Amino acid sequence: MTSRLHFSVCPHDTAKNVAGWFLINTYLQRRLDLAIHFEPCDNVNDEREQVLAGGYELVYANPYSALRYCEQRQFVPIARPTGLYDETLLIARAGEALPTTRPVQIASASDRLIVHFLGLTLLEKVGLRVSDCESKFVGNHLKVLQAVVSGQCELGFLFNETWQGLSAKTQSGLQILEQTRNQQAFHCFCVGPALADRAEEVQAILCSMKDDPQGRRILEDLRFAGFEPVTMDGLHHLNTLVGMSA
Repeated sequence: MTSRLHFSVCPHDTAKNVAGWFLINTYLQRRLDLAIHFEPCDNVNDEREQVLAGGYELVYANPYSALRYCEQRQFVPIARPTGLYDETLLIARAGEALPTTRPVQIASASDRLIVHFLGLTLLEKVGLRVSDCESKFVGNHLKVLQAVVSGQCELGFLFNETWQGLSAKTQSGLQILEQTRNQQAFHCFCVGPALADRAEEVQAILCSMKDDPQGRRILEDLRFAGFEPVTMDGLHHLNTLVGMSA
């Protein structure tokens, strides 16, 4: 192997299956003949700031982070999971009516995630104005769930993948008041300038994993159908959600 690169993955993904991401890291190392260092981080804001500080050449990023990396560090998106989109569920405890007191307390993981911005678009659909509500940023999606279940907040903005990973018993204690179906926001792999000359090669390896027995086993472990190419055009429309310039 000729050089050493650094790989970072959104903590919301490593929290679900960190072993699978180590397998992807090894898979890419062998096919690129590169030493790639991967060390998971457990806080999404810390992980984002580490990448923005420099020293990373490959990332698997949530939509908001991907926009920041492309804008501030000249990363380029290359591949995204096939058929998977970031959506937001507006949840409440099961059987409870929409709160009549104001402000309504809404739990949200962070104001630096697309899940939050998508959640704001749901309020009008249930008869609430943004000015009727007060967001409580609790740090991650599981803490959103806890805040709603415990009664600390009446409502919550929950990541769709978090909901899908809940047990039937936990889901039965909650209700979905509304949800987005935009199919616009998504996680994606991005490469930095130091790896730009091999971007097409990395993209080809990722997008062909489903056709390789070893790659397919890793995808199945991570519950991905595969990866498909993506370009900057696929991210530009998200700027309107987060108020960033394209």
